[in-house]
Amino acid sequence: MAFMAATTATAAMAAMTAMAVSEASEAPAEAREDGSGGLILALDAGSPVVSVAVGRGGEALAARSVAQQRSSTQLLALVAETLAAAGARPADLAGVVALAGPGGFTGLRVGLATALGLHQGLGVRAQALPTLAALAAASGAAPGSLVIAAVDALRGEWSAQAFRAERVPRPLGDMTRVPAGELLRRLAAAPPAASRDGLGAAAALPEVIAFGVAALRQGVEAAGGQAAFTEAPPLAPAALRLAAALPAASWRAASLAAPIYSRPPATTSPKARPAGGDPAAPAGRHPAAR
Repeated sequence: MAFMAATTATAAMAAMTAMAVSEASEAPAEAREDGSGGLILALDAGSPVVSVAVGRGGEALAARSVAQQRSSTQLLALVAETLAAAGARPADLAGVVALAGPGGFTGLRVGLATALGLHQGLGVRAQALPTLAALAAASGAAPGSLVIAAVDALRGEWSAQAFRAERVPRPLGDMTRVPAGELLRRLAAAPPAASRDGLGAAAALPEVIAFGVAALRQGVEAAGGQAAFTEAPPLAPAALRLAAALPAASWRAASLAAPIYSRPPATTSPKARPAGGDPAAPAGRHPAAR
C-alpha cells in the first residue's frame, strides 16, 4: 500500500505541476499577487470526506467534496471543478494549503503532493495545516467553549486534541491517542458545570467533532461521559479560514513534507543476508500506517 500511495502521489504532483506551469505563463502578473486578498486553494485528501475549496480572506468562493473511496482518481478533477466554479484557473492562485493529518495514509500523501506540485509549478506560497485544527475550526462552537477534535486512529483509539473555540481555535495541549471511553477524562479540563447565563449544564458541555462521531459518542457515553457531538463537515472551507490567519511570511512549503500520523509508519528492520545471497532479495518492508 505504501508503494501505491507514493505512486499515486507522484502522479498527482506531476500532473498538477504540468497544468500549473502551462497556465502560469499565460496569467497576468496581478492575478498572482501574494497578498492577503489573494486566491487560496485548500485541499483535504486524508479525511473520510475529501474536499477542495477556493477562496479569499478565509471565505470560500467555491467548494466541492467526494467520499474518500473515490478520491484517489478524482482529486485533480475535483480541483479543476472547484476552480472553474470560482471562475479561476491554477495560474490565478496566490497560495495553496493542504491538511497534513492525522488521516488516511494514502490520501494525506496525495493531498500534500498535489499542493507541492502547485507550489513548484506556480511558485506560489504553500503550507500544510493540522487536520485537528481544521476540525475545531469547523465545529461552529461558541467562542470560548471547549472543543475536542478527533480522528479515528483505528484499533479502538482516536487521535484527539482540545481547543478553545475562537476564529482560529487555540490549542490547549498536544495531540494524544486515546480510547473513546477516556476521551473526556484526558482532554476535558473539568466536568460540565452550569453556565452563568442560566442555560444550564448543557451550555457548558464540551463539543466533540469527528468524522464517524456516532462511534466515538457510543464509547464516550458508555464510560459515563457527557458532551455535545458533531459530525464533521468537509474541512477544506475551514482550512481556508486557518490559512487566512497566517502571515504570508510564515508559510513554509517544507511543511508539506511532514504528514502527521496517528502512529509512526510501521517498519521492518533490514535483515542481514547470508554471504552469497541474492542481492535483489528484499531487505525489509515499509507497510503503510494510518
